[in-house]
Parts: sequence; structure tokens; C-alpha cells
Amino acid sequence: MSLLAPNADIPFNITRLSHVVLTSRDLDKTRFFYETGLGLEVTAHDDTILCLRAIEETGHHSLLFEKITTQDEGMALRTAYRMFSDDDLKRAFDYFKECGEAVEFVERPYQGLTLRLFDGVGVPIEFCATMEQSESRMQRFHTHAGGRLAFLDHIQIACHDVPKAYQWYSNLGFRLTEYTAKDGTDEMWGIWLKRKNNTQDVVFSSASGPRLHHFAYHTPELSSIIHAADVMASLGLADTMDRAPGRHGIGNAFFIYFRDPDGHRIEIFSSHYNVIDIDHKPKRWELTDTRRSQLWGFPAPKKWFSEASKFRGVTVKPPLLDASPTTLEEYLINR
Repeated sequence: MSLLAPNADIPFNITRLSHVVLTSRDLDKTRFFYETGLGLEVTAHDDTILCLRAIEETGHHSLLFEKITTQDEGMALRTAYRMFSDDDLKRAFDYFKECGEAVEFVERPYQGLTLRLFDGVGVPIEFCATMEQSESRMQRFHTHAGGRLAFLDHIQIACHDVPKAYQWYSNLGFRLTEYTAKDGTDEMWGIWLKRKNNTQDVVFSSASGPRLHHFAYHTPELSSIIHAADVMASLGLADTMDRAPGRHGIGNAFFIYFRDPDGHRIEIFSSHYNVIDIDHKPKRWELTDTRRSQLWGFPAPKKWFSEASKFRGVTVKPPLLDASPTTLEEYLINR
């Protein structure tokens, strides 16, 4: 698929990723992992939900868990984006209706007017413009703990049809910053799309999907990532590390990944870069170039490409692109 020109001709303004909603079988265990371990702030906790946010966030939550009573695997419920105003939401409702989308306004706790629909590849998404506000912990330094997470930055979706996702989100004004393509072709394996000023709000990578691969919080200092690993180890949670610290080639981010008690994958990262100017060209990576995943050359393990959180009630489809990146296991065998 050829690159699409940035689209500014849309009747509503999406500003950024807002929050993620997941399931939890045990809210107390989930709270311990995210609050005591990683340092997020709890803003609500009862028998049915748990809400958390990061240091710089003034909105009520960027991460919300709903309690499930079954022993089913952890599931993703929805992802959400912010729009600039309620007028943008109303214009978006008309736009999606005209496109034939099944769109509706819904009531959500702690949020203002909220629009619900499915994106072009079947991900349940919502848009809101307002949320209950309170003072952030930004200058309450004595409360900064764990990984010192500053704000929710992006999500990654395992997707069966990456070109379709690219077209759908480009129509909404998302811009491509970097991408991975099958060597020597225009077949896109992964795309990094953004609305705010950095490299991504949402990433789509080719795999059985749609499934939520991970969500990511930014921390300003690399030392906080190492501190997070030390804290998790001291709490007996070292085995929740899903991928050891490293640096992505794509986005230039220094990272670490964990898996929470329900198997949801969270990334803590730092040091990606700004993409603002309209003539900033998307950067291409070849699928076989292991530096794209890990700049130091060590690719991700096999489970990285196969394990993700399913969206409740959404059918998972096999990927249309017949291509697989090099895994760590293959890399070590062939060295």
C-alpha cells in the first residue's frame, strides 16, 4: 500500500489517546500491581471498578478495570480517544452515521458526552471531550513511586488488516510517522499513527486480531524504568517482566514491559521524539531488520508476536499478510 497524504480536511478534532478499559478477576491484586508496583494513583475503587491515573494527568483516569466474576482470561473492553469539544463529538456522530457506522452516545462514569462505535478493523472505541478533573501529582514529588509514570501515551493493536486500519484512521486525521513493510514490497506490516505531537497514539501490527497488544505509559527519565524493575523485583513481581529493558529502533524509545495479574501487557518507556511539521516524512523499516524492534539487535521473543488481550465479543481473524518478523529464538539459533 502506498503512503497516504496527511488528511486535515475533517469536520472534528481528535486530540489524543484518552484511556483504556480492561477486565480484572481480582481488583485488589490489580491495584497492588499498578499502585504499589508501578506507582499509578488510584482515583476510584469499589467492588466493580478500579480507576487509575499517572503523575501528570488531571483527568479522573487513564486506565479503568471492570471486575469479572468468571475465571476467563483477561479481556480488553474498549480504547478511547479525546476530542477537543462536545461540538466535535456531535459532528463526529453525524460523520460516522453518514459513513454507515453503528454509532451511539453512551453513559460512562466520570466522563462527559461519550461516543461509541467500532473502528474499521473491529476495535471497540469511544470518544469523549471531558472528564472529571482534579489536581495532578506533578509537583507532589513525595508521591512519585514505582516507575514514576507520567501519562498514558499510546496503545498497540494486533490487527488482521493493517492497510484497512491505516486508511480508516487516516480519514480521521491520524498521521503516519514510521512503518514496517515486508522487504522489497509496499505491503505494510506495522504502522505508527499519531494525533498529538509525538510518534504515536495508536500502533497497528500484523497478527491475528483485533487484540490489544499493549498500552504504554511515558516516564521522563530512563532511570525510572530501571527503578520500576527494581521495585517490582523487591515486591516479588520480577516474574511479571515480559520483556527486558532495551531501546526500540522505531520511535527511539527506551522500554520495559510487564504483564499484569490478568495477562494484560503494559509498557513503560521514555525518550521518543516530536513529529509536528507536515513535511516530516514517515520512516520506513524493513521487516527483517531486527533493529526496528530492538536497536541493539536482539529481536522480541516469539510470545511477543502471538500473545495479546482479546476484545470481549469481537471475532479474531487471521492476518491477511503472510509475513513474520524474526523472533529472538530464531535469532539466537542463527547467530
